[in-house]
Amino acid sequence: MAQAPQEQETTITVNRGLILLRYATGATSGPSPFAFVKPTAASAAFIEVISAPGVVTGYLSEPGDFVIVRAEQIGQLLVKIVAKTLGDPLEASFRIEPLGGDQPAPQVAQTMPPAARGAPILLAHVSRRGDVQTTLGAWIAGPEAPAPIEGLEVRGALPDGLSLELQPLLATNPPRWLDWAGPGHFVGTRCRALPLAGLRLRLSGAAAENAEIVVNALFLGSPVMNRRGREVEIVSAAGVDPLVGLRVELVATTVGDATIAGWAPVARPQESKLKVFRATANG
Repeated sequence: MAQAPQEQETTITVNRGLILLRYATGATSGPSPFAFVKPTAASAAFIEVISAPGVVTGYLSEPGDFVIVRAEQIGQLLVKIVAKTLGDPLEASFRIEPLGGDQPAPQVAQTMPPAARGAPILLAHVSRRGDVQTTLGAWIAGPEAPAPIEGLEVRGALPDGLSLELQPLLATNPPRWLDWAGPGHFVGTRCRALPLAGLRLRLSGAAAENAEIVVNALFLGSPVMNRRGREVEIVSAAGVDPLVGLRVELVATTVGDATIAGWAPVARPQESKLKVFRATANG
């Protein structure tokens, strides 16, 4: 069976007003991906995406295409990048140009698949959104766009001698812990309306003593929970509430004079796969 083309999702925060979101540049080598723009589920009531007549709403086929975004209040856009064929690059940049309202100066947003940068990523199956990939250190769903998280998988290249393992708690009746799984193994469910009610994470391998896990978790109806250590557990106060936001980060710790190769002890990944730069005044 043929594999589906690769895709990547990310979010852009927009302020109240009108903006023009332009597909500025595509892949540096190979065919440029398609792009689809729409409000996140949490912002759909007050953000509208407008395309030219005869064009599917939110569809950007190539660099140069654009959409107009009308936001009644601050919210988020979901941008999906889809490779034209399997193996094509997922690389694009978008220019955000204010047309009126409370928008900041023009910005350029650049995106490329985290795996291409050699960074570990976390894939999550999110209710009504499907599979979403983020770099470590970025929110999956979360405070601004909460949604039940149903499954997880660690992907990409971790530092030598380090492994991040996951153990999910399914919101069955009663809740049930599944087995531990390492990178490359999906844990949880897809399309069964069965969210996670908790999660355990642990580091293993020869370099495990040189790192810690930092987790921020949001359960429905609760404030953000924060945990840190080489092995952490997050479960809602009631033990059954769905996990609707998750941010996982690996932080290198110094042991004597050694740290994880290539890591700064307090370095943090980008907050999102979408890297936004404010343009200069004459840019």
